[in-house]
Amino acid sequence: MFIAAEDDLGNEYTDWGGVFGLAPDGSRTQGEVSGQPGLPAAARTLHLRITFLRGGQEQPYELTLSLS
Repeated sequence: MFIAAEDDLGNEYTDWGGVFGLAPDGSRTQGEVSGQPGLPAAARTLHLRITFLRGGQEQPYELTLSLS
């Protein structure tokens, strides 16, 4: 899994790691997702792209989060 993001001010954020392997039942990864750098107080929205690897193929998902 990989994350990339951009806020409404044009700042970009990159994956800082933390996710590894599958849970014992195979339904999810282990660990947690984090990114860097931290968000500035003036940012109001964050456009997030999460890419999963499923069956050897990348499956991207995009969403926009309100930060206010």
